Amino acid sequence: MKKILSLTLALLLVVGMFAACSSKPADSTTPEASGTTAEADTPTDSNDTAETEEPVEIVWYVKGAEPNHYEEVMAAFNEKALADINMTLDLRFISDGDYNTKMQMAMAGGDDWDLCFTAHWSNNYAAAAGKGAYLELTPEMLQEYAPDVMATIPEFMWDGLKISGKLYGLLNYQVMYTEPGFMFNSEAVEGSGLDLSTITDYDSLLEAFKLLAETYPDKFATRGFGPSTPYAMFRDAEMSMVMAYPWLGFNPDTQKIEPNYFFDDAITIEFFEIAQACRELGLQPADAATLKDENTLINGGQMLSRYNAMKPGTEADLKAARGIDFDVISMGPRTVTTTQVQSTITAVNVNSQHPEKAIQMYNYVFSNAEAANILFWGLEGQDYELVDGRVQQLPDCWVASQWQLGNQFNAMLTVNNEEGVWEETMENNAAAQPDVLFGFIPNRDPIETELATCEAIWTEYKDILYYGLKDYTEVVPEMMEKMQLAGLDKVVAELQTQVDAFLAAK
Repeated sequence: MKKILSLTLALLLVVGMFAACSSKPADSTTPEASGTTAEADTPTDSNDTAETEEPVEIVWYVKGAEPNHYEEVMAAFNEKALADINMTLDLRFISDGDYNTKMQMAMAGGDDWDLCFTAHWSNNYAAAAGKGAYLELTPEMLQEYAPDVMATIPEFMWDGLKISGKLYGLLNYQVMYTEPGFMFNSEAVEGSGLDLSTITDYDSLLEAFKLLAETYPDKFATRGFGPSTPYAMFRDAEMSMVMAYPWLGFNPDTQKIEPNYFFDDAITIEFFEIAQACRELGLQPADAATLKDENTLINGGQMLSRYNAMKPGTEADLKAARGIDFDVISMGPRTVTTTQVQSTITAVNVNSQHPEKAIQMYNYVFSNAEAANILFWGLEGQDYELVDGRVQQLPDCWVASQWQLGNQFNAMLTVNNEEGVWEETMENNAAAQPDVLFGFIPNRDPIETELATCEAIWTEYKDILYYGLKDYTEVVPEMMEKMQLAGLDKVVAELQTQVDAFLAAK
């Protein structure tokens, strides 16, 4: 039904477009208003081209539930896209739980689609590209059909998507670095007299937890360290590792993958000791590792701190999401990693009937702020209202994941955003330090069985270590022995060969 409606709309609107095609469409949303420095209203296709070509519909799969007011929002977007670039968009939402399975079916069955969301953690990018499901995107192709994308994203970041030197995806531009941090309930910070500036290592962090617990004995001082990144916290530089696995730590001094490199490190040992202390002292819930609903505890003021990745505007985002104030502190460096860059990508179907047009549509959504904000926020008066030029969402509004749809920095600021948040984020993206193995994407095929078994073992032990459920001096040797029996040496040897070739080619 949606496809029929969009085609009908296209046929109706194209007649009117031909009558007005001698002038360039106006774009009322300026880059300054939306918080981006990209050009907001430059169509890729010329109006002369629009006069001689039939409109093209692009099918784009994304992850998530279909938003409210789908028909109205997509009709508005397509009216603008048809006038600007002589294309329409069939944006198809697939629920989170079904996305992997349905995309596998779509790729295997030769379905008619053009673009899709892919990442290292969902609809695996490297695996799908390796199977030939995605179109190779050459530099010439991208410069011609996605010039705004190429002009906006820092050049070095594309290395995080290259597989054997070839590119198979378009970066969705958002926060492209990792920065560890912690959030603290603001009321509890004030009530306890906690000075957050004194937190400089694990010992002082533990003392902060103890002060919160002493002041508020009926509450939990923290969630514990389960969600944290101990290979980055309280370090001058993030420890490098293959696929973000601590048991595949990479020693930059020896240029070797060393399974115990992370576990033998002095700061890591401090982390494990304090994780155990949080459990033994009752600073975290007894069921911290299996807690199903931490949000109720945090939002209700019953859990006073938690690990939280940092970015500009974090405090405003937390206030908007949780309804209460939090103070946040950084606990480590900003690092661009392969997994972070691969967290949100758009790929082109290798069997697309019009791949160039698909890339053009992506470039249009990426660069045209007015069009992008229709997909980001829906329609003014229906889904949001503007309060002093800021978005205030209305009940039952359109909600879509902006980080899947091109350039998040085109989004109009909300009433909760800090001024300049997008510009600061882009500056941080450009300045963040790339990981020493940035761009390394392993070929799993020769070691798939052994690697998958080691991954399962890590899943079994990770929470035990990170939540301090048992003595790490007993847990780590037990875990590593199991991995050795599962073929860890073979995994390390194969990956070392690949890493050596990767470094030699840099």
